[in-house]
Amino acid sequence: MGLIGYLIASRYESDSADENSKPTPQINKSALIPVRVVDTLGIEEVEDLDDLIASWEVEEEQLQASDIDAIETVTASTVSKSSDLKVSIEFWKAQRDKALNHIGVNELLQPPVELLGRGVPKQTAKLAELINRGSYKQPLDFADLAELQLKGILIELPMATQTYVLDVGGSAGEEEFFSFDWDENGAQKREPITPVHPKYKFLKQLADNFNGQKYDLNNPRDRKQMRIRLLRMYNPKSRKFFEEICAAYYQRFKVPPRITSLTRSMDYQIGLNKTNSNSFKVSGKGSLPPHTSGCAFDMSRKNLSSGEQNFIMAKLAEMERAQKIDSLLEGNANACFHTFIFP
Repeated sequence: MGLIGYLIASRYESDSADENSKPTPQINKSALIPVRVVDTLGIEEVEDLDDLIASWEVEEEQLQASDIDAIETVTASTVSKSSDLKVSIEFWKAQRDKALNHIGVNELLQPPVELLGRGVPKQTAKLAELINRGSYKQPLDFADLAELQLKGILIELPMATQTYVLDVGGSAGEEEFFSFDWDENGAQKREPITPVHPKYKFLKQLADNFNGQKYDLNNPRDRKQMRIRLLRMYNPKSRKFFEEICAAYYQRFKVPPRITSLTRSMDYQIGLNKTNSNSFKVSGKGSLPPHTSGCAFDMSRKNLSSGEQNFIMAKLAEMERAQKIDSLLEGNANACFHTFIFP
């Protein structure tokens, strides 16, 4: 009886295993498997959380037309090309509608190896180099962004052109301006920027003449407009290649790509950390979020066909091989091409 019971049990277990087992996967030993590559040139730490979490960025709130005021007055400037800042809300809406609603060609998605890395070691290394060299002041708050704009270190991009549309600043608020820094113990320190504050002069000077437009710092709506415009800042030495990438896509598909992020201040990045758990975490003093560089941008790929994505990825890979940029293919909530253009 014991022998019969053993045979029955063995047969049952064998049949059960056959039913639950999965087919043996067929392995192509010649295929390339993308893995996280530690880039020694970028001084990347294998377990660096900043590098790891950077590939999980999330998109900020989508900008609403009702949140934007058109720029009515501009002053000519050969440095910032201010003449192209005068864009109507209707044109911006039309360009964004094209970016969000168009038919593309579907094909097999073929990400090049250049865009499959995880982490941003080259980008943080370049930002650290710019800061240490004294050629760039990392913006901790909007007053710092105002100072960089006034000095021409960062320039404003128009909210829409024929070849791209900016969907930037959706999380900007109307509250009063605050300064941001860390104290001697590494704790975050915020102070209201009143007329006696050292940083007030930068905000006041910019409010009196923001490329020709005047704003009132006591008006909540005006403060929001200043924030949105400061989030459109970019490094003038990187602008050429930014426009080259956008123009290449537009010339091929006759659709403007949607840009969802440009420059951020440190406190704005921290604000995104509070609402978006996957945004690049500011770990403390010395943290180097790439978007605080004025050299990074995100091009959304949520509404792009696989054929359009393949075209853009080929362009980005070509420029990365030429050492002009560092680009990543991001997924999840912020499906985009995150790109840092070396100035």
